[in-house]
Amino acid sequence: MKTKLDHLLFCIGEECGEIQQVVGKAGRFGIMDTNPKTKKTNWIELHKEIHDLIAVYEMLSDELHKAPNLDRLLINKKKKRIEKYMQYASRLGQLVV
Repeated sequence: MKTKLDHLLFCIGEECGEIQQVVGKAGRFGIMDTNPKTKKTNWIELHKEIHDLIAVYEMLSDELHKAPNLDRLLINKKKKRIEKYMQYASRLGQLVV
């Protein structure tokens, strides 16, 4: 028998998979490409899926009795790492910055 915590962890995994699917479509067809069925761009779909992930994160935080905060320090550190590797990829000729 699964617990609520287990269920929420599976939900986070599903949301990450849905984000990955939208990112794949955006990579193949462009971030502003529109899905002919939904009439939504990949950007709008990504925006929605990220918010779905945040919603599950908040529920998981509640279940763990932890404040669901976004740590700006961790976020900014990640941004710096991404920028560092973008510069590296640019030097290798693999990325236009």
